[in-house]
Amino acid sequence: MEGDSKYAHVKTRRASAALIGAFWSAINAVVPVLLNSIVFIVSSRYLLPHDFGVIALALSLVSFASAIAPAALGEALIQQYSVRRSHLDTVFWVCLCSAAIIYGVLIILSPILASAVNQPEVTKFLPLLGLKLMFDLAAVVPNALVARAMSFHLIALRTVVATLVSSILCISLLLNGYGIWALAISQLATSIASCIGVFWGAKWWPSFSFGLNELKDLRKYGFFASANRFIQFMNLDQIIIGSLIGAAPLGIFNFAKRLFQMLNDVIAGALTSVSHALLSSLQNESEKVRDAFLITTFASSIVSFPAFIGLALVVADVIPLVFGAQWIDAISPARWFCLIGLMSCIGIIQASLINSQGKSNWWFYYQLFRQVLTISTVLILFNKGVNLIVMVMALQTVIFWPITLVMVSRIINLKVTTYFRQFLEPFLASAIMSIAVLLIAYCMQEYSQQIRLLAEVTVGGLSYCISIFYLSKDKLLGVIKNVLDNKKNRQLNA
Repeated sequence: MEGDSKYAHVKTRRASAALIGAFWSAINAVVPVLLNSIVFIVSSRYLLPHDFGVIALALSLVSFASAIAPAALGEALIQQYSVRRSHLDTVFWVCLCSAAIIYGVLIILSPILASAVNQPEVTKFLPLLGLKLMFDLAAVVPNALVARAMSFHLIALRTVVATLVSSILCISLLLNGYGIWALAISQLATSIASCIGVFWGAKWWPSFSFGLNELKDLRKYGFFASANRFIQFMNLDQIIIGSLIGAAPLGIFNFAKRLFQMLNDVIAGALTSVSHALLSSLQNESEKVRDAFLITTFASSIVSFPAFIGLALVVADVIPLVFGAQWIDAISPARWFCLIGLMSCIGIIQASLINSQGKSNWWFYYQLFRQVLTISTVLILFNKGVNLIVMVMALQTVIFWPITLVMVSRIINLKVTTYFRQFLEPFLASAIMSIAVLLIAYCMQEYSQQIRLLAEVTVGGLSYCISIFYLSKDKLLGVIKNVLDNKKNRQLNA
């Protein structure tokens, strides 16, 4: 059966839409990260690792509950070639009813959960943070509609407004002495504002209809996408660390992880939704998929290499100077998370390709294997400290990364040498940058942290920009020419 044309994938000027989408997705990632960074810095000055650990544990329990919900049906809507209005209504009501049931169970079990994780304080935060489920799941369908239409400016606007609201609220509450509650309330505010914004942007409202046939249409992709989402969101590593080691070590773990996530959100966030929507729209045009995949891989590596390598080089100055001496224990874990972040930005493009081409079952089995490995690592090493746990997790990420490379090469018949060629110039430019930063650090040991950090960032950034332009001039000019040509074509067709 044919789908409704108003919900169809973009058919024309998809490369142009993807490039524009990457810009808006970058705005969608950069502005919230800047605002969240301000909140992160202010809250780290006001709160202790134990406070961060308690909220992280409560959020992990809510995230685990959220992982059970069928929110990945939204990804199935994006991937589905033909979509009808009845699909949208069915998915909406399934998600909303699931959220209500899960929230009720979470509230009833909150005392038992708090006792199980050895943190009684968690009980008072679960009723508030659990409300996130209702708003996050209500937004699944309009989010999918915006992504199908590649209207990434609407996603950017929604996210910026939601983050601005929650940031102002969080800082205001912190300054007025609300302490740990400021973090909890701001988390809920983000979900509420995002939900309102995406419904406004999608210009869609559900009707009271439901169909089992519609669920059957989505069940194959939706099942594995839901399973992938469960693995991604269950956060068992944080729950185990908080339960077995304590709230303060979890606070250190979560702090180091947030540093990497802020960078990861900017880089991967700018490409994930774009690459998934673009590759999904090309699923019946296999000859174009390979080129799109290689372009997005190069775009990701050209930014992720200097960002994460650079952060690893200067993090020893950044943490005590910006966040405070109470977070010094997070320096070493943060460096290992930088390695995880680098691999994540590469892997996120692989995941978009695999899922967009209807191979979400492959990604599920890989993610399941990795999650079992991570949980086993935490259970075995929990008494050895957070640093060793993160180090082993980072090394596992590198060791098992070739598995996804084999998946990708099978889907698009890609030579391994062609794939690795995308990383050559960013790697060489990052190596030059690293040498420059290390020389500055060595020569300026007697200077203050502020001056040394400023010099490291300035020299490192300049050396990378000059190096990458020299090494990748033809590629970069080709991308710029493509953008300008697409802009000219849009003006002529207007």
